[in-house]
Amino acid sequence: MGILNPDIYREKIAEIESYLRHNVPEEILKAKNAALEEAKRDGSGADMELAEIESAALAAAIDDAEASKDSDDLSDAEREFLAKVKGLKFASSAVSFIEIFEGAESSFQSMLMSSNPSDVTEALRFFVKAKHFGLPCALTGMKQALALMWSNENNIQDEVLRAFMEVFVSVPGTEGKELLSENQIAQNFLDLVGEATVSELASIEEALGRLVKKEVIPPDVFSILWTMASQAEGQLRASAMLVLSMAASADPKIVDSAYRLQNLFDAGLGDYTEEHRDWQTARSASCALQRVARAKVDPSSAKYIILDLINERLVAVARGDWCDDTEEDTNAWFCAAEQAINAIFTISPAPEKVSMEILLGHQQCIFGDGSKESHSLRLSRFFFVLGHIALKLLIYTEILSSAVRRANAAKTVKKQESASSGNENKSADDGTTKAGGSDEEDDAIEAELGIAAQAEAETERKVAEISENEIVGRGMISLFTPMLLRVVANEDDAYCSPVLMQSATLALCKCMCISKTFSEKHLPLLFSVLSKAPNEDQDLRANIIIALGDLAFRFPNEVEPYTPKIYACLRDKSTRVRRHTLMVLTHLILNDMVKVKGNVCEIALCLQDNEPRIRDMARLLFHELSKRTNSPIYNLLPDIVSQLSQLHLKQEVFREIMLFLMSFIKKERQNEMLMEKLIQRFPKCTSINQKADLAYCIAQLKVNDKSIKCLNDTFKLYKDALFDEDVLKNFMNVVNKAKKNTKLDTKDAIEELESKLADAGVAGLDNERADAQAKKAKKRAAKRKAQKKEWKEDEEESSDDDEEEVDEMEFNASDSENIANNKPVRQKASSTKGLRTRRSRTRARA
Repeated sequence: MGILNPDIYREKIAEIESYLRHNVPEEILKAKNAALEEAKRDGSGADMELAEIESAALAAAIDDAEASKDSDDLSDAEREFLAKVKGLKFASSAVSFIEIFEGAESSFQSMLMSSNPSDVTEALRFFVKAKHFGLPCALTGMKQALALMWSNENNIQDEVLRAFMEVFVSVPGTEGKELLSENQIAQNFLDLVGEATVSELASIEEALGRLVKKEVIPPDVFSILWTMASQAEGQLRASAMLVLSMAASADPKIVDSAYRLQNLFDAGLGDYTEEHRDWQTARSASCALQRVARAKVDPSSAKYIILDLINERLVAVARGDWCDDTEEDTNAWFCAAEQAINAIFTISPAPEKVSMEILLGHQQCIFGDGSKESHSLRLSRFFFVLGHIALKLLIYTEILSSAVRRANAAKTVKKQESASSGNENKSADDGTTKAGGSDEEDDAIEAELGIAAQAEAETERKVAEISENEIVGRGMISLFTPMLLRVVANEDDAYCSPVLMQSATLALCKCMCISKTFSEKHLPLLFSVLSKAPNEDQDLRANIIIALGDLAFRFPNEVEPYTPKIYACLRDKSTRVRRHTLMVLTHLILNDMVKVKGNVCEIALCLQDNEPRIRDMARLLFHELSKRTNSPIYNLLPDIVSQLSQLHLKQEVFREIMLFLMSFIKKERQNEMLMEKLIQRFPKCTSINQKADLAYCIAQLKVNDKSIKCLNDTFKLYKDALFDEDVLKNFMNVVNKAKKNTKLDTKDAIEELESKLADAGVAGLDNERADAQAKKAKKRAAKRKAQKKEWKEDEEESSDDDEEEVDEMEFNASDSENIANNKPVRQKASSTKGLRTRRSRTRARA
């Protein structure tokens, strides 16, 4: 089978081009050298220009060789040169051919998400063939296809599993009947998990687990993986251990034996891991240990002894004994510590005591030297462990509660069986039935008094008491919560490390998931941190949003008042935060944990988000809502229209959103009722744009006889808006749609509506023009009135100035007479202030 790996052909092209450049004909070589010398002599010999000269010379040599290919008198060198030219053309055509398939990868990946099963099947078959031919897009496509392992349709799951088998396990073209060599299968699995994301790893584990259950994969494959996990280094060692843990999820015997546990201890948690601080391998080994059953205390058992040693190493990992105080090493440690704690709660006979040991170790590391200050990364590691241990203690408590309930149920069943067997023996031997009859009577009394139910209720009450008060209320973790709250609040901005703030906030969220009282008390603090988080710290906001989703599942009544603040994150600047918020809200809405009414407008806006994944997720949410029997989209549409029209969106944005949502209104009764509701909103609109939006929505509905009757009966409600061309156009579209519907019997009503619309449109346009002219006339009249008022003030001021000049003249004459008669001169009253005021008004008017 041919190989379509483009790297092979690109290397061949480079090799052939190198040969051709060194073997060009003599004439072309001389011309090239002359051009190069001239370019260097002119001082313009830039690298780009020199490369162009080289390329031109090579192209001329290729053209010359192709022109002489039919000649019979070619030398051996010329024939070899011509053969190389043909090889170059073939390799170039192959690369172009491969690039066409690579460009179509996105189309095939979109087919995987199609609702049509045949599209999914054909896309899977393409990626299978692409993998067989070595196309680079095949591995990426298969990783995405594995997400279909969680499909609700069994035939799609089977098709994905078959594709997985053909690509990674069986020989191409044998349809799974002939397997690849064990070494090749192991290498394929290592390549698959090497660069996979967390979601892809979950899908790979599901597919691999099913093949292990069917016993398709040879046992020697796992032996090879154990060898690689023990002898390889770096990423390869971690990948081998991870594949083994995936397979052990379906068959625990792969790791659950004393011999294999010793191998796991040496390979995953031994000296190599400590020396190289290989946190990936430690994480993979911890994942594998979670497939092992809890150890029973038996000092004589080899398995118990090795598990005890493993416990000690897991404690060292969780304490961060090998971790450096660098951000890179700490970030790598987080995943390993999380899985190590999970493994401790899986295999340890007393995980609560081991957890206390881990916390005391962190406390000693941070505060052991008596210093008032501590390294921020050490504090980050401590808070991470604190929060995760608190959450695991809650899960461990619920597991113990379930075990008690199962034990009580088994005890009850045993009593019933013994009572039944006693009744069967009664007919054979009356003397031996007294005890059975007594037990039966006791069971009847217990059932009557509800003792069993009361005991179960008491067990649940004790578990709730432990969860609510003991873990974060009175236990050891409660000693550190004041410090945790102080760091999260960060009132004086004393903690500037992003890693510390993220770790502390995550720990607080995990503690809040445990106790309702603790959660209700500190929800305001959590939302305060969310609102004040720096724009560049999108990890912190994304983590809080995910934690709020968990809190809403556990304590819905406490989180419900803060729901609008969660919806507000759909407008966050960060694409990641918006995507996480929509994902959380989608799960909450589809599980009826959050009310969608009142905030659905925010989700509708996501239909036009710049990020394709957010748009697709919003569409998925509305598709799932449309499948429900209570017609939520129909009930929400009036509010969506009202809220969107008030946001002053671009017309095309609003209409694309509504066109998508209106497509879910398919029942005639819903069309009729929605049309009536939308028409009733016309009088409440405050702008003509809002009325145009309503008219557009009405035009998207299906039309029947009742719809036409409704439009005629409520004509006065939207009559005043028909002067607008857009509104009139949408209503006329309704009429045209009704005319095309031959099933309608109300042709007279349709013609009446059309006539009303035409007349009202013309009248409304005339009224609008008259209103516009009246407004202009009113403005002109107001302007003339203002001018007359100014003129009148000028006249009054000018008359006051004349009177003042006459008074001045009389005053001066009187003073002259007094001087001549040797009388005292009168003091003239100062009018400077009035003169200044009048002059300033005159200048202002000028």
